[in-house]
Amino acid sequence: MTSFFCHEAAKDNKYNVIRDEPRFSQDKEFIEEMWSQYQPYADRHFLLESRKNFKQRIWEMYLTCSLIAKGFSITSDDKGPDIRISKEEVDIWIEAVAPKAGEKDDAVTELQDRTTRRVPDDQIKLRYRSAIEEKYNTKYQKYLLNKIVKPNDCYIIAINGSAIPSARRESEIPRIIRSVLPFGNESLIINVEKHEVVDRLYQHQDQVKKVAGSSVSTDIFLNNQYDRISAVLYSCVDALNRPQEFGDDFVLLHNPLAKNKLERGLIKLGREYRVENSILECTNWVNQ
Repeated sequence: MTSFFCHEAAKDNKYNVIRDEPRFSQDKEFIEEMWSQYQPYADRHFLLESRKNFKQRIWEMYLTCSLIAKGFSITSDDKGPDIRISKEEVDIWIEAVAPKAGEKDDAVTELQDRTTRRVPDDQIKLRYRSAIEEKYNTKYQKYLLNKIVKPNDCYIIAINGSAIPSARRESEIPRIIRSVLPFGNESLIINVEKHEVVDRLYQHQDQVKKVAGSSVSTDIFLNNQYDRISAVLYSCVDALNRPQEFGDDFVLLHNPLAKNKLERGLIKLGREYRVENSILECTNWVNQ
């Protein structure tokens, strides 16, 4: 079997560091173990692309291995989305993407040493929304046109945030949910006399403004224009930061307006969210 890591210098230095530094030997071994499971599903350029875009390829492997560990039968196709799960007459397609920090004015910058800042929540949401737009309005439409994905198939966009600075800093409602449903900043109602928090709520926010002045919607799961997205799946896993069990960190949100709804409880990994009677509900599958 071919090894994941090769001896040639990679364009992505994260690849070189994990391969070469002894302190990352366990992480390197974990990646090779994932590769041993994932290799039959990899496209012919996977190893080459891993040296250029390390986090994206690690995400594709981790996502696939998490589903395999849960007992799913996986297939892949170079011409279609990254993962295909066949279920009777309907296929479930999963498109994996690991957006980067961005460029120009709306980029999410690295936190400088010995400084503090507010988490750039809106800028991170812009990165997630950009990834969704690219996959849905470009890739998905081509899959339909080329009859790779059928009109009644489920389609999931799986986003990994590990390449975006500060993305691990979350509030109670995960940011990926607040990127597609209109939840804004969390507010606390405080009883001043008793010095205690008596309630928590989220402000309404259905858009994020760019520096240039234009706005990007954050309520697309309440918009029929996006009803071909069955769900979004999110993780911030990377080669050095991962849960004890595959998929324990996953956040899955069903699209309440989806034409092709994903079966609830089908992917029993991490936390599964859904909107039920206008209420956001959560099932935690960890340790179940």
